[in-house]
Amino acid sequence: MLLNQWNRGLSAAAALALALTLALPASAADSLASGGFAEVLISAQETDIPEESLQLALYQRDSTGAFQYTETLDFTTPVNRVTQDVELHVTPNAQQVTLTVDYLTDLNGDGAYELLTGQDTPVWDVLTASGSLAAASSGVSTDLTPGRTYTISADDLLRRGTAAIQDRTTSGSTSYLPGLSASSTEPESVIYMVTVTYYSSADDAEYELCYYLRLYEELPAPSAADYQDVPADAWYYGAVDYAVSHNYLSGTTRSQFSPDGTLTRAMLAQILYQVAGQPGSGVSHYSDVPDDSWCYAAVSWASETGIMDGSNGSFNPDRTTARQELAEALYRFAQNAGLDTQNRADLSIYDDASQVASWARAGVEWAVSAGLLAGRTAEDGSLLLSPGDPVTRAEFAAVLQTLCESVLP
Repeated sequence: MLLNQWNRGLSAAAALALALTLALPASAADSLASGGFAEVLISAQETDIPEESLQLALYQRDSTGAFQYTETLDFTTPVNRVTQDVELHVTPNAQQVTLTVDYLTDLNGDGAYELLTGQDTPVWDVLTASGSLAAASSGVSTDLTPGRTYTISADDLLRRGTAAIQDRTTSGSTSYLPGLSASSTEPESVIYMVTVTYYSSADDAEYELCYYLRLYEELPAPSAADYQDVPADAWYYGAVDYAVSHNYLSGTTRSQFSPDGTLTRAMLAQILYQVAGQPGSGVSHYSDVPDDSWCYAAVSWASETGIMDGSNGSFNPDRTTARQELAEALYRFAQNAGLDTQNRADLSIYDDASQVASWARAGVEWAVSAGLLAGRTAEDGSLLLSPGDPVTRAEFAAVLQTLCESVLP
């Protein structure tokens, strides 16, 4: 699995201010400029690629050759999170392709990653022509051989990351950062910035592919913090965090949860099926749920148990789920699980209680009593059940958390 980004004719240092909203070259005489100059594969037992908001603290050499802080850059970029069996495979398809590795450290724990820009005295590593990582200042040959596949392992990265931390925290080192400490910094905490660069003689320009890697012994569980549209102060933050960390819900993209998106009938069937432990199921006879559908087993189970019904031979998997429909499905789910569903709430406090369908009345009364269905306050102050309104993904995350933590045994 891999994620790449583009930037044209920029050094690794200057690139960071611009590189993270990169675009393909608008026009290029060299056909390889669009990425054909190298093939890159990142392989690991476990991978994911969330977008992360990062801060980079840039350090540059002063007139004495010592590194001094200059500025902080803020950007959002995909980061490859990989387990420590990762291998990065690079196959150059042209002459004058090189690979560098920068080590983004957070030595003072302030959340901003230090990046050293050495100007005429580079401090990053290079992949040598023989296939090993070495300091760029060592003067080794760096032009990679076209057609040869080079492999960088997690051990290679961790070893060089350890050296980078040591150099940056050792007084007298050419990479020393005064006032910073490695006391709580491990090479696993480094973000490895791998850049594959191609110099095109046809364009007299450089083209780059840039990859960001974090290494883990085991990938962290997904969380609400992975999604840019789930603010930490949102009422549904905790519920989303619960739902995604338990793998009941996932984002609609790597960086978006879409809390206001709607819950479909297929999604409801699938998630209740997961909560139930994915029990054996019968056969779905719905014309719109073929046996190769992702939700086939869940729909078959939901139909067989009577938790959800179809209509006229169709299940309508893509139809949005109304609030009263959700309440009825949860009511039947609880009954199927052997729970006591005798409690009923008085719906008379809701101004639109009369709009609850007769077939869903018992389910809504039970769901309200169980804390699974909450009312909504309208602009005029009235309290509404909104039984026919669609269920949002944020609302369903809250329902899931209550169901699993408070209702189920």
